[in-house]
Order: sequence, then C-alpha cells, then structure tokens
Amino acid sequence: MDHASRFIGAYTGFSVGDAFGFPCRELTFMEICNRFEKNGCLRLAVSAKTNTALFTDATQLTLFTTDGILWAAMTQKEEGVNYTEYVLYAYQLWLYTQTKTIAGDEYSWLFDKNVNAYRSKLIKTKGMYQKRFIEPVNIDVLSRIRNSVYGKIVSPLNGYSDTGAVKRVLPAGLFFNYDSELAFRAGADFAAITHGSPVSYLSAGYYSTVIAELINGATIDHAIKKAFDILKTYKNNEEVVDVIEKVRRYVSDDNVSPLTAISRIGTDDNAAQALGVALFAAALFEDSYENAIRLAVNHDGRSDVCGAMCGGLLGAYHGAGFVPKKWLQKLSYLRLIEDTAISLVENSYFNEEPEARTKTGKKSKDPEDDFFAKDDNEIDYDE
Repeated sequence: MDHASRFIGAYTGFSVGDAFGFPCRELTFMEICNRFEKNGCLRLAVSAKTNTALFTDATQLTLFTTDGILWAAMTQKEEGVNYTEYVLYAYQLWLYTQTKTIAGDEYSWLFDKNVNAYRSKLIKTKGMYQKRFIEPVNIDVLSRIRNSVYGKIVSPLNGYSDTGAVKRVLPAGLFFNYDSELAFRAGADFAAITHGSPVSYLSAGYYSTVIAELINGATIDHAIKKAFDILKTYKNNEEVVDVIEKVRRYVSDDNVSPLTAISRIGTDDNAAQALGVALFAAALFEDSYENAIRLAVNHDGRSDVCGAMCGGLLGAYHGAGFVPKKWLQKLSYLRLIEDTAISLVENSYFNEEPEARTKTGKKSKDPEDDFFAKDDNEIDYDE
C-alpha cells in the first residue's frame, strides 16, 4: 500500500470519526442511549440543513496543523526552519477564522501578500469560519501568545491536560513517519504550544508515533509497543504510561467487557484517557471501522475526540477505502480534506524537495488583491 492511500485514509478516517462523535460530544453514555438508540449512537448523524455530517474543531485544527507543516516545508531550504513556529502561525490563522482577531499586531504580516508568500486554501474556504464546538482553552491560550513566545516542553505556559491539543497532531505522525522518535517529538512540541502538562504533550507525541508506525505498515500492536518504548524515555510519563498499560492489558482480556474496560481506562476530559480509549477501540476492532468508531464514541467521555483519533489510526493502518462509503460520502468538505492529505504526501520526505518559499517571499504582482480571494484556477471547496 502506498503512502498516499494511507495519508488519505488517516485524514478521512479521522474526520468521519470526529463527525460520528460530534452529536455525542457532551453527553454521558446514558444520555446518548436516550437520545439515539438503546445501545447508543450507531449511525452517522447528518445536518438537517445540509444533509452532511459535520465535524468539530478537531478536524479544523488538524487541517491547520497540516498547513503549518506545509508552510514550514516550503521554507525548508532556509537554514534553521522551525516547524513548530509555523504551526503556531497556522493556529493564529485558525484563531482568526473563529474570532476575527489575532493575538497581536506582530502577526498582521500573516495577511500581507507582499510579505507572506503562503496563502492557505483553508482561510479562503467559508466553511472553515464556522464555529464547530471550539475548545475554550485553545482560544484563550492562542489569544495570549505574543511575539511567538509559545509553550514548549522545557518552558510550559500552563498545566492544561485536556484533549484540546492531542486531537490535532495527526499530521505530525504522517509527515515525520520516517523517524518515529522525531514524530513523537513533533507531536509533543505541537501540543505544548498551548498545553503544558506532560499528560497532554506526551499523549500527543505517543499518538503521532503510532500513526508514523502504521503509515509504514506496522501492526497496531507493534505500533503501540514502539510508541510505549519511546514514551518511557521522557520524564513525567507516569500518567500516560498507566493508561497505555491498561489498554494493553484489556485488549487481551476477554473477561472484561469493552465498555467496562473503557470506563477503567478513563473518560474524563483528559488527553491520556482519550488516547487510551482511541487505542483500545482501534486495537480491539482493527478490521472493522464501524465497530471501532461505535465503541470509541459511546461512553461518558469526549466522543468526538476519541472517535476522531480512533478513525485516524484505522485509516492510517488500512488506507483509503476502509471508511464505509455510506459515511464518507456524507462528510462535509470531503474534497478539501482529501486534497489536504495529498498536499502533505506531495511535500513529504519521499518526494522531491519543494521549492523554498519564505515568509518574506516575493512581492505580489497585484498588491491590491484581496489576501483572502481565490485565484482563478483554485477550487472552491464551498461549492
């Protein structure tokens, strides 16, 4: 299976899982059963207005994380390019789509075509401006990051351990798949921009490594073990280690029901527990996307995040075509999501190095053009 298939599978699997969990995101399992069916949410819900399945900010932020990576990749010939800094710039663009503000005037160059040569297709897509269950933590922290002084593992901004960061690092595992340790560090660094707890950034790093391993054909069991070995080399790993050990134990324990196992892994708004639920569901039902997503969504925890992360794992493992067509065809902005996956493939290490473009790029031939306007040959993803 080629990388393109796995990349597309990862993005579409993630987004459909996110959309599946969207209507359950704030409900307990009992409330989910009362609202949908006696055994929980078993079908993909669609909007009555658009007849499409809507995703949350987990998919939005994942797309913007991709934008940051692509942006940095275009400047990779420039010595010392910092991928994390460009991901921060992409998050400032996402912040603008949700609030029409940025953290400070020092980011105003992002919207100047004479300075910023990278023009994201995301900010030219109206659907990206919709508020899709925003994590208040992400908005709050990004709004206060001045002069690119963002959170780092060695100098965290806070102690947040919720799911606001772990849900957006899928592209780190995809892009850096050639080096699992690098994938771990990239995922952790991207998470630490806003979330300073080791629970958050180590869970993000762990997820990135599992994705990297799956992209290269590893089994889910092997990927979990490889990521665990890397996790053990980091300090303050105890809480995440405890969750992963539970996952590995319950996957092979037929005496514990899946729902009981998930309740023991944990269903709080906690990065490690969301990671654990996603891993457990994917490992238990590795050959059935439908069963895995249903298990990942139907519990007391963050259904959208767990569903998305589980879907990303299985999509990376099986590739494009594994997500049921009846669900995939209902996903809003499917072409944008697939095109984003293809863009990341085309700019990854196993392709020719792209032309370097810096944030000080060439002046626009027409400086009067609206920065947000689509070019004549661009796809209108809102159509």
